[in-house]
Amino acid sequence: MLSIIERELRSGATFADISVATVVAEAGISRSTFYAYFVDKANLLRTWYAEFTDVILEAARVWWALDGTATRDELRAALAGIVQAYRPHPELMTATHEAVGYDHEVRAAVEQAMDQYIGGLRAHIETGQAKGFIDPSLPPAETAYWLQWMAERGLHRMVRARPTSEDERLVDAYAGLVWNALYAPMR
Repeated sequence: MLSIIERELRSGATFADISVATVVAEAGISRSTFYAYFVDKANLLRTWYAEFTDVILEAARVWWALDGTATRDELRAALAGIVQAYRPHPELMTATHEAVGYDHEVRAAVEQAMDQYIGGLRAHIETGQAKGFIDPSLPPAETAYWLQWMAERGLHRMVRARPTSEDERLVDAYAGLVWNALYAPMR
């Protein structure tokens, strides 16, 4: 069902344009079968998003596990993992961002995920400051908030709009921003 939604989104439809009737007809299942599992199509999207959040968190934890011995190349590799985790489903992320505007449960799921990402990054910043490898002048909560929301919007906009052949440039820019903001002042 998700692949049907992704195909419809790639063809120019918005998530609001896609009907459950279209999805179940193309999937070859009955509406009652769909509704046995999902309250509505936004519930299907939220279910996917919860799984996607776990994938992104796992990739981000590789970054947050870096310590004072990490090189810029190691940071870059960790951030490349986040971009690669994001890359397979930009259309579903677009649908999620669309649904944030009108579905309070999707909005809550995205806010909860962002709180997890921000919390993990904040803990990394605080640990790095305590151990002397992240700039101690940065306010951890605010820095984590800014970096995470910039990354989230960048991933959403640039990964969706650019071919995979440009991923290396995207990762280079991402790594440069993070390295210079957090680690370079302590080197």
